[in-house]
Amino acid sequence: MAGRAVAALLILLLLIPAGLRLAAAWREDETGHPAATRMIATPLGQVAAATSGPEGGPSILLIHGTAGWSGFWRDVSTHLAARGWRVIAVDLPPFGFSEHDPKARYDRFSQARRLSAVLGEAAAGPAVVVGHSFGAGAATELALRFPGRVKSLVLVDAALGELDPAPAAPTLTDRALGTGVIAQPLVSASVTNPWALGPLVRMMVARKESIDPWLVTLRQPMRREGTTAAYAAWLPNLFLRDDGGWSRRSQRIAAIRVPVALIWGEADTVTPIAQGERIAELTKARSFARLPGLGHIPHIEDPAAFLAALDGAVAVDRERR
Repeated sequence: MAGRAVAALLILLLLIPAGLRLAAAWREDETGHPAATRMIATPLGQVAAATSGPEGGPSILLIHGTAGWSGFWRDVSTHLAARGWRVIAVDLPPFGFSEHDPKARYDRFSQARRLSAVLGEAAAGPAVVVGHSFGAGAATELALRFPGRVKSLVLVDAALGELDPAPAAPTLTDRALGTGVIAQPLVSASVTNPWALGPLVRMMVARKESIDPWLVTLRQPMRREGTTAAYAAWLPNLFLRDDGGWSRRSQRIAAIRVPVALIWGEADTVTPIAQGERIAELTKARSFARLPGLGHIPHIEDPAAFLAALDGAVAVDRERR
């Protein structure tokens, strides 16, 4: 009798991940992208971008964080465009409507190469680069590897991870996350699961109610065909301690050649403000806007406070056109 119970439990444990993965495949039934999205060719595939504002205006590149996309910058883009900026809001692969890379080249240097190509096509001269959360790693890598593309760097609750990590052998978790049979059910149960996404994002913010109006927007590209498989292929990068990126080295960050400004939610529990203070110290940041009572996604939690901070951070760049 006990043997049958164990067997039934094992079958159940196998069926649950399979069911989650099948549910994700059923949800992913769209292949197109919004009409307003521009597809830009790069050496590592096409990158989706939403451009707005006057073509002759100073360029500003907006880079989202994990599982975000250009639509999550919607109000910020509108604000900046109205002030004369040429806004380029990208979908950093594999997120949004950008091409999924069959070779899963999602390390920071590869992302910087993509962003450099996007700016070469869409920007008139060096751009102000704004990177939020995990996207700040790609933004910083871009500034380090391709400084000629960047006028200044604005880091928003930057998730640069551990700086100068000691060499370490891959752990069992690392190996598991690199296996599709484990990573795909995990992603389908969390990030691409419409019932789980809301609670996950609310954990990142101090003002919980601010997220609800944005959930439909956040989920929009997750209906794309192949989303779960692409996110699963990217997943190891979220936990990778070292991918060779210069943005993981304090000495490199300290030698960054472009001006740096920081904007941070003081109540951020994902990337605590002490991390921002360390980055500010290394880069000799020209400004550090601390937003009281806000968490990890300040541009959603309090748009007015964030936009005021962003305007202040980039004001000098408009003057130097």
